[in-house]
Amino acid sequence: MEANNGILLHMETDLETNPSVSIFYPQVIGKLTPFKGQQFETLEEVYDFYNQYAREAGFSVRSYSSKKSKEGEVIRKEYVCNKEGSWSTETSGVVKRHRGVGRESCKARLIVVKSKYGGYVVTIFEEAHTHPMTTPRRRHLLKSHSQISCVDQLVAQQLISVNVSTHQQYDILATQAGGIENVGFTQQVMSNSNRDRRMKIKGHDGEMLFV
Repeated sequence: MEANNGILLHMETDLETNPSVSIFYPQVIGKLTPFKGQQFETLEEVYDFYNQYAREAGFSVRSYSSKKSKEGEVIRKEYVCNKEGSWSTETSGVVKRHRGVGRESCKARLIVVKSKYGGYVVTIFEEAHTHPMTTPRRRHLLKSHSQISCVDQLVAQQLISVNVSTHQQYDILATQAGGIENVGFTQQVMSNSNRDRRMKIKGHDGEMLFV
C-alpha cells in the first residue's frame, strides 16, 4: 500500500502487458463506489454518481461513447477517466502543444446499458488506473469537478457590482470556504463565468434598443 497525500492507493505492476506500468486502485468508501449491476433511472444520474466517485478518488471523467437504438434512444453509454487514450505525435510532422490533462492510456471506465425494466444498469466497472490520483488540494483543478455554483455566481455578481476584480472575488470565496481546495472551481472558471454574464447582459441591452 502507498500513501498519496491522505489517499491510500494499492499499486501493482502489470507484468503481463507492460512491466513498466503501475496499476493504481483508489480507495473510496463503499457507498460511493460503482458496482456491476448497479441501477440508475437516467444517464444524468449515472454521470453524477461516477463523477462524485471520481472526485473522492482524485480523477476527472468524461463521456466517451454512446450507442443508440433505431428510435434514437441511448441504449449503451461509456464514461472514462479523462486520462484515457494518448496524444498522437504524428500530425504532418508538426509538434502540437496539448493544454490541460495529459493522456496516459488509462483504462478506468464505467459502462451502462439500457435495462428492459427501464433505466440503466452498470455492466462494466474498471477501477484500476495507470496513474496516481490527484491530491485533495488539487481536485478543484480537475475539469469535471471545476464548476461554479449558482450561489457563488450570485456572490460574484454582487462583488462585480462594487467593482471587485475577479482575482479578489476568488480570494474572498477561498477565505470563506477555508482554502482554494474547498472552493470547487478555479479562478479561470470564475473569469469565464463573469465574461459569459457580461456578454449575456450586453446582448440583452442590445435587444432593448430595438424594443
